[in-house]
Amino acid sequence: MTLTGKVAIVTGAGSRRGIGRAIALGLAREGADVAVTEWAGEGVADEIRALGRRSLAAAIDVADAPAVRQFVAAVAREFGHIDILVNNAGFCEFVPFLDLTEDLWDRTLAVNLKGFFLFGQCVARQMVLQGRGGKILNISSQAAEAAGEEKVHYCVSKAGVKMLTQGMALELARHRIQVNAIAPGTIDTEIVRQPNIQALVERERQHSTIPLGRMGTAADLVGAALFLCSPASDYVTGAALLVDGGMLSGSLLPEEFRTANFPKDLGQSI
Repeated sequence: MTLTGKVAIVTGAGSRRGIGRAIALGLAREGADVAVTEWAGEGVADEIRALGRRSLAAAIDVADAPAVRQFVAAVAREFGHIDILVNNAGFCEFVPFLDLTEDLWDRTLAVNLKGFFLFGQCVARQMVLQGRGGKILNISSQAAEAAGEEKVHYCVSKAGVKMLTQGMALELARHRIQVNAIAPGTIDTEIVRQPNIQALVERERQHSTIPLGRMGTAADLVGAALFLCSPASDYVTGAALLVDGGMLSGSLLPEEFRTANFPKDLGQSI
């Protein structure tokens, strides 16, 4: 899945344990030059350059249309073209629905959905001008598939990302631009380590079973991202790939099946 000669943009790549950083470095290891956005993005850019790739970093608000246009134009000028966009920048603050403020609703939708639209449209326009196709990957969430307590605003934003992905894929296919999404389950990032989210994560751990037996890490998403950003996925568009350790599938099983202690040699006894 070599990406030599490709230029990528990854939004929200500054967090040390974050999904964006892991994917940005994964793209660089496969040969891509990678531009990143994040308030602390310059450190990631240094890591990318240490891998022998070119990089550019900027601290911008992904929901600020002029800032997005300026950054995309700067990347196109610096590297000559843009081949890959990974829309990853996200915001999460869990509160009960009855306590949800208009400000928090607006902020969540602005970062998690409007930012994807702005970057997606701006980069897609650049790709159309280039005439060489491209790959756009939106980081959605398992929350787009099933509602959860104290995160209705987050679930709505990620469900919007899923539909945005499908709509973009439909309209951009004629330009040889594939648009797909990854829908992670609970991933061990800085977000889930926030004190106000720990109780919810623990409740999820107690009341649902992850068939693969552990919480995911940012590194677990890199392989799926590389596939969807590489020529290996040239006939895939409009898809949302669950990367959740089987959690969503497990949550659909009857409670007595999910909590049963089956013998380890069950497969051999059937």
